[in-house]
Amino acid sequence: MTRKTQGPSRRNLLAGMAIYGAAAPLVMNLSAIGTAAAQAAGAGAPYRALVCIFMQGGNDSNNLLLATDQGSFGQYWAARISGTDPIALMPVGTPPVAIGATSSVTGRVVKTTDQPEHWGGVLAITPATTQQVPVGNRVGSATNPTRTFALHPMLSATRGLFASGKVAAIANVGTLIAPLTKAAYLHPVAATQIPQRLFSHADQQAAWQSGGLDGSATGWGGEMADTFQAAATGGGDFSSITTASNTPFPQGVSTKSFRVNFAANKASAQTIPLAVQTGTYNESSTFLSELRASLQDGSSKNQMVQTYAAAVAHSIQTPVVYNGALAASGGPYVSVPIPPAFTDPIAGKVVGNPLTDQIQAVVQTAAAHAALGVQRQVFFVQYGSFDTHDGENPRQGLLLAQLDHALAYLDSALTKLGLSDAVTAFTASDFNRTFTTNGDGTDHAWGGHHLVVGGAVKGGDIYGAYPTLGVDKAANGSVPAFYNPDMVGTSIIPTTSVETYMATMAAWMGVTPAQMATIFPKLANFSVQNLGFMKA
Repeated sequence: MTRKTQGPSRRNLLAGMAIYGAAAPLVMNLSAIGTAAAQAAGAGAPYRALVCIFMQGGNDSNNLLLATDQGSFGQYWAARISGTDPIALMPVGTPPVAIGATSSVTGRVVKTTDQPEHWGGVLAITPATTQQVPVGNRVGSATNPTRTFALHPMLSATRGLFASGKVAAIANVGTLIAPLTKAAYLHPVAATQIPQRLFSHADQQAAWQSGGLDGSATGWGGEMADTFQAAATGGGDFSSITTASNTPFPQGVSTKSFRVNFAANKASAQTIPLAVQTGTYNESSTFLSELRASLQDGSSKNQMVQTYAAAVAHSIQTPVVYNGALAASGGPYVSVPIPPAFTDPIAGKVVGNPLTDQIQAVVQTAAAHAALGVQRQVFFVQYGSFDTHDGENPRQGLLLAQLDHALAYLDSALTKLGLSDAVTAFTASDFNRTFTTNGDGTDHAWGGHHLVVGGAVKGGDIYGAYPTLGVDKAANGSVPAFYNPDMVGTSIIPTTSVETYMATMAAWMGVTPAQMATIFPKLANFSVQNLGFMKA
């Protein structure tokens, strides 16, 4: 005899929803419902947004922002010109070397487009505030020599934005609990506070995004959004936007990030459909239809069903609101410019740029902020991998070219929309990489350098102290010993904490001092709590 499996009746479904709670609604966005207890941006406050550009894998920022005075660049060159594929960038003013020609600087024949000789010299920048060459990097008899700086050759548009005052560089940022010296790191005592799991990708990604370790449920962007949700006329569903997978930065206590897709020059709500829409589910041929009917039935007295149904209805409705706002007549899909074509500088052909695609989705969403009912937004985008243990030249060269293209597009699009002063983007990454090469790449390290972009940025300057460069060396004959107070092994000790970096932008967003203490609990450990790179 064949036994027929009997699924739950509608009545049993309503009574025992928990048993079948694994079933998903028809279409859900991963945003959640909730309102925050506090608000810093009251009604009528101007729109502002932060965009975290996370360079996943650990960007080698020793090649992003370089000190080019003689002593500093000499240490850089010595650390990076060796190996099977040297990663040292060419000095300022070095002309690009054609394929097949020989570099007068290195003596190498340029055979491929990913050799630094082919790119030409690093791009000189002139910060508004002078920094003195530290004692360890001084050459000659000058008493207070001025340090000079440059950007990676792939960052030509970024260099232009720096010169126009729309990009600032932040030197030597990293995860810290409290200020830390080399001596304390090398000889810790019970009171010494050294961050945990310094060279772990997962843990340092979490530390950069939340101040915690791998598994952190909330992050700084989401917690900022918590403070703004109560001021959102749309209920705060669109206060935190992500184009990435599950990461802590955009998650708050009451704020859950709203996920968006980016394709064909149009942002759209990311939704999760039912794995099965017809047929048998949970051993029932009628479960799906019963579930849908239950969710649409307002007569149920079961509180769990009512709550779940409300949550599902909300999750179904938010993508409709989002997609409608962006597709409105004359709205973001037509008002936001399409990014220019991107040419891969290594392959020499036009290809897609996944970072610019995400930035376009950010700009479209920001352009729709009024229709979405938000005055403050945080965005999280991510690309990479920057984990350049080998093959650093081609990989980082392409990734930084993608960053340059994306930042140039961001600036031009926001300027066209009149939002340049309202949206600020900043880079973040797991960690910097070793100052020395391992032959054709670099390994995990610590403190590094970052960029902040936007019309509200006090650009054209470097904030924070750029470190002494060079690896400790014992005396060798007539050559004296070299001791670097800012580096342990081949890693730079940060002098600016990630929390100070983030808190500077949070203050611009309107987070109050009282809220700062909750979002950034370690901030009080540092004497400088605002780096001053944002306008009022």
